[in-house]
Amino acid sequence: MTTLRIRPALLAIALNWIVFAGVFAWISSTQRMLFWWLKLDWSSWLTQLGGLARLGMVPAGSLWILWLLVSAGWTLGLVWSTFRQPTPQDPPAPHHEPVAQDLNPDLDPDLEPAPAPEPAVAATGPHWQLAPDDPVLVAHAGLREKIQRLHQSLERI
Repeated sequence: MTTLRIRPALLAIALNWIVFAGVFAWISSTQRMLFWWLKLDWSSWLTQLGGLARLGMVPAGSLWILWLLVSAGWTLGLVWSTFRQPTPQDPPAPHHEPVAQDLNPDLDPDLEPAPAPEPAVAATGPHWQLAPDDPVLVAHAGLREKIQRLHQSLERI
């Protein structure tokens, strides 16, 4: 079962819109009309906010418009950042190479089972077995000698 994790920003935005809707309903009931917001001064609300700097009178309609725009911008910013960030996913499943036992023998009758690979480390002791055709050792010429010297020094300890 997955757990629901609510981010604090999402909770704050939801709470903001709930309070916004509540205040809108309260103003609508006191004004006794639903379309009271159409009477707000939408053209000069920003210049009227200049009264905040002088600690003067500011019309409530200007604060209402400011609250609406800040809420809308905050919500759009959160939505934008959510879509830009990749969602956390489960770690990818380990890559599984098909072996002969996994394949349907009816589909490919010429397929023979591959022998199981031998472990690189012997289970009974701490000795490593170096395969002469190991691709890593073939690619790096001096690596085989360094590994052999390391094993010799470890055996002396």
